[in-house]
Amino acid sequence: MLQQNKIHRIFLKNIIEINNTVKLDKDISNHIKNVLRIRNNEEIKIFNGDGKEYNAKVEYQEKSITTTPYKLFRQTSKDDHQIILAQCIPNYKAMDLAIQKSTELGVNKIVPISSSRSHPGNHEKKIDHWEKIIVHATEQSNGLYLPVLDKVMSLEDFISKHNNDQCYNICFNTMGRKIQPNDINHKLHAIMIGPEGGFSNQELELLKNNNWNIVTLGDRIFRTETASIVAQIILRGY
Repeated sequence: MLQQNKIHRIFLKNIIEINNTVKLDKDISNHIKNVLRIRNNEEIKIFNGDGKEYNAKVEYQEKSITTTPYKLFRQTSKDDHQIILAQCIPNYKAMDLAIQKSTELGVNKIVPISSSRSHPGNHEKKIDHWEKIIVHATEQSNGLYLPVLDKVMSLEDFISKHNNDQCYNICFNTMGRKIQPNDINHKLHAIMIGPEGGFSNQELELLKNNNWNIVTLGDRIFRTETASIVAQIILRGY
């Protein structure tokens, strides 16, 4: 039995309306033509992060590539359960993986955090790179909403500015208490994940003094990128 050809999903920043042709920008055109090798008149699915996905055709013009949506394929509303990931920046390979897998799991916001033991570097230069990871992970995972990628913040600034009584804040750390049902049963979570070297004692005290719940993921010691994945799976109830 022949395997059915995969229909590629493409994220566009454009407004999408049925029968309105969209001219694709240079980067997306190159990706379609030279990476995905999509042919003229081949069907694709397009979405722009508003919860709707459309059937469309790729059309090769003389000097450009366009696509025209002809049918609403599906639509969905956002999950009532919102998760904010505050990820202390580890080495960039691990950070890339944490962002990719968190996007696949449906995280709502990602905040790169600079803590005392974070990987050194000019992290702002990685924002464009991380945004591309989010786009490709959303395309691959059948998602219809992209998580918001916030600016890089210091741990102290995030704790100070993130003061929302409706949000249940959890810092996952090996020194924390065991997770309890009450830790899970909330509509809005913020989760703090440390870098490779973990949190300093001063940072843990700061989190505790600002009413963050310090919780362990169990007896196993996870890599930071694994911890962010496991934490979200537990809170999502997967």
